[in-house]
Amino acid sequence: MAEGSMPLLHQIKRRPRLLIGAATGALLAAAWPVDLAWHTRALLGWSAGVWTYLVLIGWMMFRTDADDVEEQASAVADGAPTVLVLAILGGAASMAAIALELAQVKESGLLQAWPHLLVASATLTGSWLLLPVEFGLAYASLFHSGPRAPHGLEFPGDEDAPDYLDFFYFAATVAATSQTSDVVVSARPIRRLVLVQAIQAFVFNTVVLALTINFLAGMLG
Repeated sequence: MAEGSMPLLHQIKRRPRLLIGAATGALLAAAWPVDLAWHTRALLGWSAGVWTYLVLIGWMMFRTDADDVEEQASAVADGAPTVLVLAILGGAASMAAIALELAQVKESGLLQAWPHLLVASATLTGSWLLLPVEFGLAYASLFHSGPRAPHGLEFPGDEDAPDYLDFFYFAATVAATSQTSDVVVSARPIRRLVLVQAIQAFVFNTVVLALTINFLAGMLG
């Protein structure tokens, strides 16, 4: 079977940290009482899974040197688009659940419903961080898996072999500003992925701003 046709489950198995995060979130969501609002249970599970994954993947990024990035990124290159799409869809779904959670805070009052605000804030932060992490991993895979690899991103300075934190730096910059900062994009596949991330980041950040304004207006009104 070709690598590109790997079943989704097999792709996820090649990412043990993602599997651990997903299992943690599912177990926690199922463990909460059934009388808790479904969107609250969903956010608790999603947030727990995302933060578990972020801690694990962050530790991996800090520990992996540039020489090992090529082997790791190339091994998961075929499944990167699928995982990236799932992360985007999950982030979008979490935004809808956060809107319901904030509506409950406005209805009950901040003093009584502050735990819901805490859950919404943790979920929002985790969902925002998840996307540049996954885009950073996707950039690393594209950088090391193309026919002209390593190729596609030119980082400033003398570092010929970027590490994971370099790719995360690039992805986080696009996520926060929709700009590529001081990194030059020199390959078409990566340029197209940057376009996708810039559009996704603009939509995500606009939704966050709209939710924040609506929430503050409701609380102050």
